[in-house]
Amino acid sequence: MISGKLAGVMLGGMLLVGCTTTPVSLDPAQGSDTVGVGSANVEMGSVTDSRQHGSNWLGAIRGGFGNPLQTLETEEPVSEVVRGQFITGLEQRGMLAQEGEGDFILEVDIEQLDSNQVMRREAHSRLDVTLIEQGSRTIAYENSVRSSNVEGGAGGGVFASIEKLEEILTRTLWETIGEALDDERLHQAIAHGPAEAQVSSELEADIEALRRLRDRGVITEDEYRERVLHLVD
Repeated sequence: MISGKLAGVMLGGMLLVGCTTTPVSLDPAQGSDTVGVGSANVEMGSVTDSRQHGSNWLGAIRGGFGNPLQTLETEEPVSEVVRGQFITGLEQRGMLAQEGEGDFILEVDIEQLDSNQVMRREAHSRLDVTLIEQGSRTIAYENSVRSSNVEGGAGGGVFASIEKLEEILTRTLWETIGEALDDERLHQAIAHGPAEAQVSSELEADIEALRRLRDRGVITEDEYRERVLHLVD
């Protein structure tokens, strides 16, 4: 029979083992073969972290009582890490514009990003994505995207692999980023251009139509000028 003193020593040793923290980057294991899908017209804006966790916390391998044995954390805030991964995703698709050169700004809010393992490994990601017109700050597109993965673990607790927990979280995050950046509605919003540009194009088309009427003698020069002034006003 194990004495109370010995049991306390063993429990203390297990808790000490549980203090391990692994820094992660969430970089994909290999380069993406994503094909460019658009023009470089989107700047990467701010990423906010609305999770109810520490700014660097990502997940943990837990013991039977829910106590963390190994934890995953980023060296810099999770919001900055996710922002960097979105920049990579935009670059891979040919969509990223340099600061001050894009018609749109992409902003992201992290609603959920975590991974845990007791016996099974699981990871969850939910991101709110907003495309904003550069000049007017009008919202051109918004969406909430999510992804989850669950895997059976060969063993939990101290026998679980922190590297595999990091891998499932990284994969889950990139699935969410891919769903966000590959959404056809996002591409359509970018292709249509800012509302101001659309109004300008419509105005130019109307003026050109009046110019053709004038050149064909359908309206006089004075009528042409009067109608152009009316359009501009």
